[in-house]
Amino acid sequence: MYFQISCSNCGHRSQKLPYDSCNTPEKITSAGWDSFGSAFYCPKCVKTWEKRNGKDRPVWGRDHTERRCLEVMVDELKDEIDYLETGKRSY
Repeated sequence: MYFQISCSNCGHRSQKLPYDSCNTPEKITSAGWDSFGSAFYCPKCVKTWEKRNGKDRPVWGRDHTERRCLEVMVDELKDEIDYLETGKRSY
């Protein structure tokens, strides 16, 4: 299995990273990705974030983005376990 996210603004996809890598979230943020709430934003859209959203609504930063990556990874792994047990996808 591979982990990959999409930009909520432009749809750009991150590099595919294997789930067996314990530093996958760090690789995402090191590549310049950030987040706001549950949405991810690519490096290009992070650079233009302030212009689109204003200085009073900054992106949420590295710690939140890495935590959000881990949440998505856990949810995807749970879905995969459910599929292996039931043969049905939840989406």
